[in-house]
Amino acid sequence: MGALYSSNLDLDLVRTFVTICEAGTFARAAERVGRTPSAVSLQVKRLEERLGRALFLRQPRAVVPTADGEALLGLGRRLLAVNDEVVAFFDAPPMEGRVRFGAPNDSGLFALPAMLRRFAATHPQVEVDVRLDASRLLVEAVAQGDLDLVLYTGHCPSNRPAQVVHSQDLVWIGLRGGLAEARRPLPLALCQSGCTWRAAALDALDGAGIAYRIAYTSEHCQGQIAAVEADLAVAPLPASVAGPPFQRIASLPPLGSYDVLTRLRDGAGPAARALAGHVADSFREVPGLASRLFA
Repeated sequence: MGALYSSNLDLDLVRTFVTICEAGTFARAAERVGRTPSAVSLQVKRLEERLGRALFLRQPRAVVPTADGEALLGLGRRLLAVNDEVVAFFDAPPMEGRVRFGAPNDSGLFALPAMLRRFAATHPQVEVDVRLDASRLLVEAVAQGDLDLVLYTGHCPSNRPAQVVHSQDLVWIGLRGGLAEARRPLPLALCQSGCTWRAAALDALDGAGIAYRIAYTSEHCQGQIAAVEADLAVAPLPASVAGPPFQRIASLPPLGSYDVLTRLRDGAGPAARALAGHVADSFREVPGLASRLFA
């Protein structure tokens, strides 16, 4: 245990060292850290002894870092930044309040638990009210101020405040070895009117001159997936769905990509902004999360 603690650096020594490098002299550094020049000099000596390296070239009117000193300057700044971030986080008063959060219907079963579990671990006193709905209705709700934060799928608008947290290809999905993709008119399983994936699919088929019929309509994407698994239809779905028992249908016209976005209510408070940050981080850090989010 003693060896473990002896390997740690004294952050006060590192902070003084960085201050000297930035101030250019021991005297100016001493003023900034509130110590005497002799005390600052003693701190540098202790740090050099701990590291076993000379950190400064002493010159008549200034001090210049050695090569080892230059290396420590970059590392020391990073070390102090992490330390200051940790201290600021735990010194801040606990965040409280209530966030009205909207997310696509199907994500309530798949993506939301991971997001909310992470948020609750760091913000246990924030109450989150969740509304599951179609993406277009969620966007309307946050614009009207009925929700504080929404997660939705679509395309990033140029004239509205939204942040893209994930992008993925939209592809045609059918049952592996199934017959639905060869039928004409092509049977489709789609979300209800107003869904961007539905519009993209119909536009692509119309542009390619492929006859189709809407064989199955569902408010939830899991309904589309069920229809595809029963080989009743094909469907426009995220590329991540294309694993067994499904396959991507390359013979149908391309559908492009879609975005997963977050949007905050105008004037949203710190709790809503904190949750928005956690949602964005979840897509980067939680494996497979994006494949669990549908329209």
